Amino acid sequence: MATQKPISTISYNSEAFLKEKLDIWLSAHIIQAYQYIFHKGEDGDKDHIHLRIEPNKRVDPMDLLDQLREYQIGKEKPLGCRPFRPSIEEDWILYVVHDKTYLKLKYGGGEKGEKIPYKWQDIKVPENYDMEVGFIRAKAKLEHTSVNMASRMQNGESPLSLILQGENVHTVNAIFHALSLTDYERLQSKVLLLSERLDAFTQAVHAYGLTVFEDKDGKIILKKYQEGMNDDC
Repeated sequence: MATQKPISTISYNSEAFLKEKLDIWLSAHIIQAYQYIFHKGEDGDKDHIHLRIEPNKRVDPMDLLDQLREYQIGKEKPLGCRPFRPSIEEDWILYVVHDKTYLKLKYGGGEKGEKIPYKWQDIKVPENYDMEVGFIRAKAKLEHTSVNMASRMQNGESPLSLILQGENVHTVNAIFHALSLTDYERLQSKVLLLSERLDAFTQAVHAYGLTVFEDKDGKIILKKYQEGMNDDC
């Protein structure tokens, strides 16, 4: 489906072939910018390039994939790319440099093993693209995500402190309300568990011919069970 929104993919092309294609598209005003970074293969994957492009007009991603087929002498299968997917600049930048904070907040530690760290300087861009500003913008956005704010509140930072730092009042209140509900539900669960354990304890005491009651001073006392006894004795 044709699109004019930024898209990204993983390329297995040679860097020389890929850059030549990107510069051709840039000169022809098919795209207005591109970013790519070389990654060493991890978790069984081959070496590859993370590629992001910003179209200058509506493009057909499948047509671009066809143009990125790189035929090699003596090999039947050409090199190429995975299907393009929609891409948000800040997310793409933080993921491809394997920013630890971003990966933890986004994936909750679900990614296997330690990722090879990269620098924003490893990302290749056209001459007129300021990659440093893009990285700063990405890190700034990370600080203001709802996931990050929730994590900060769970670690003891107050909602008022976040608001005074310029965070959106409605977002902060919504997160605080959600965390409060979670704490209430957790408390309910603990109360239910304690109630179940108390019932089990009382039944075990009765099995030994004893009963549990509270005296006038509020002390819990075990006493030999007698017919006619009640909780008021």
